[in-house]
Amino acid sequence: MSVLQAKELTVAFNGVKVLSDLNLMIPSGRITALVGGNGSGKTTLLRVLGRLLKPTHGSALLDAKEISHLSSKELARSLGILPQTPVAPEGLTVRELVTQGRYPYQSWYQQWSKEDEHMVEKALTTTHLLDLADRQLDSLSGGQRQRAWIAMVLAQDTPTLLLDEPTTYLDLAHQVEILDLLDELNATQGRTIVMVLHDLNQACRYAHNIIVLQAGQIMSIGKPDEIITEELVRQAFAVECQIIPDPLTGTPLCLPIRRKTQVAAHAPLT
Repeated sequence: MSVLQAKELTVAFNGVKVLSDLNLMIPSGRITALVGGNGSGKTTLLRVLGRLLKPTHGSALLDAKEISHLSSKELARSLGILPQTPVAPEGLTVRELVTQGRYPYQSWYQQWSKEDEHMVEKALTTTHLLDLADRQLDSLSGGQRQRAWIAMVLAQDTPTLLLDEPTTYLDLAHQVEILDLLDELNATQGRTIVMVLHDLNQACRYAHNIIVLQAGQIMSIGKPDEIITEELVRQAFAVECQIIPDPLTGTPLCLPIRRKTQVAAHAPLT
């Protein structure tokens, strides 16, 4: 199973460091969530791990090989990446989008095959999109569109999936739908999943491993129930909170505490 890691990883823009000397290893066959405040470096780290961004110093490695040294097709057969706001050509159907996931396996001597067709059908089935396969992508709901993009990544048949805020712009029902799907993929297929999440409680509930970033550095890394504390939330998010066990899962549940100034602002007039 593929092992993804970073060594002394640094990214700087115009001389300003966004990530600084990061060293980490992503657990194989598990779900890892990248969390932290805005500007903490979550998306930058994910983009470097997926070779969408070149580090200023250090390296990202896949199975001990520098990602920068892999061919595009070799990487696309190992890593599937879904950016935060993917854009598809107008008029594309769900099936046509999912078919694009098989392009890494095409060449001048190997055209569309039964294996390609099988993987597309499998991806559509796994994401519960067979009935919508011939619908245009822009006619679907937000949750359905996100499932279609995930199906395209699944059609690549990669052991590792990188997803940048897969629940962005979705209502609560569709957020749960997508996270349940990813949880199912991990549980039934053993996929390694790395995703950026803004919701700390969702990260605690769905991820086996959490990486907390602050100002481009790793503040903490480990299992949710081992690292998520009131002090960590205070430092990483500048929020006072109470951490209690989630009544359904037993994982940490963060209850933000309203600041005194906010309470005073809402006090009734006398």
